[in-house]
Parts: sequence; C-alpha cells; structure tokens
Amino acid sequence: MKKLLFFIFLTLIEMSCSQKSCLSTVDYEWMPYKGNERLEFVSNSGNTDTIFILKKDTIWSYPDAQSPVGLQCEVVRVFCRHTDSVVQDKSIRYLENDFCSIRKNKNNHAVLSISLLTKNATFYQIGLIDLDSLNKQSPIIFKTKQKQYNDVYIINSKDYAGSFHERADFVTKLYWSKSKGLVRYDKKNKIYWELIN
Repeated sequence: MKKLLFFIFLTLIEMSCSQKSCLSTVDYEWMPYKGNERLEFVSNSGNTDTIFILKKDTIWSYPDAQSPVGLQCEVVRVFCRHTDSVVQDKSIRYLENDFCSIRKNKNNHAVLSISLLTKNATFYQIGLIDLDSLNKQSPIIFKTKQKQYNDVYIINSKDYAGSFHERADFVTKLYWSKSKGLVRYDKKNKIYWELIN
C-alpha cells in the first residue's frame, strides 16, 4: 500500500511538472528583437541616445510563486544596456536591465512588458499589456523623419496612483512596431524621441 501511494505521489508531481503554457506563433510576432540590435534615437530638440540590445533569452517561469511545481509559463526576455536616467556629475553612466518581454500568464494569456528606462525618460507601466487586446486593434501607419511603419500600435502610459505623471522623465506613450519594436516615445511638453537607426 505504501509503495502504491508513493507511486501515485510521484506520478502527480511528474504530471504537475510537465504542465507548460507555450507562447504561440502569433505571440512571437510581437517580439521583433534578435538580441544584438543598436537602437539609436534622436529627440525633436536634437539630443541623441542609444539603447544596446544585449541578448534575447527564453526561460520557463512559475506564475504561482508560492508553488515551485505546477504550471510553467514560457517567457521571452530581451536585455539591454541603456543610459542612466539620473545624471550624476555630468557624466554618462550605462546600466543593464530588462528591455521587454513576452510571457504567458497563469490564465494562458500572453502579455507584453516594456521597460523603457533611458536618458531622462521612463515608461511607468504599472500593469502588463494584454496581447489579446492589442491583437483586436488595427495597426496604424506611422511616419517618422527616417521611415514609414505600417504596423504601429500606440501604448499609453498608465499612472493609476497619479504619483508618476509629474516627474520630468515621465513617458506618456510608446509607438511599438511589430516588425521593428520601439520606434518612438513621447514625453510631456511635446518632447519626443524617434528611432533613426
């Protein structure tokens, strides 16, 4: 009897460990980065800044943090090197962080996270961006000084608590191209940065 119970216990653990929620082909279409890009931006006031995409990695996570067994969800993460948003002693300092990721959540929905943090600009997105809702929208045609994009989605910043909007680095919206990724971001006071390379 003990052997049977032990066998059932092991079988249940094995079954729970093998549950995986994979990203679909449609989900992957929202991740244009390969992991070695150099994103050069110029502002409408003539300043320049570069974000260096360092690598792209696929991992498996447990969305239920209280249980290291059970459903595993696929996550594609892109890491970058960017200028520090806080200038100290007039010197430029670079930091390494997440840039964006696509993941399945425990409800089997794909979500996009964009962590834009660069020279005097931070995208304060409290929640994750639901790809199901973006897939229901029609992309816009958007033209920068360098190029026209036919697959752009505008993602507005959400400051539910109202504590970030007054900050000088607050990014009000992102322009995300499914084929190229971030192509523009807007700040307050009509300041914007566009991808030039």
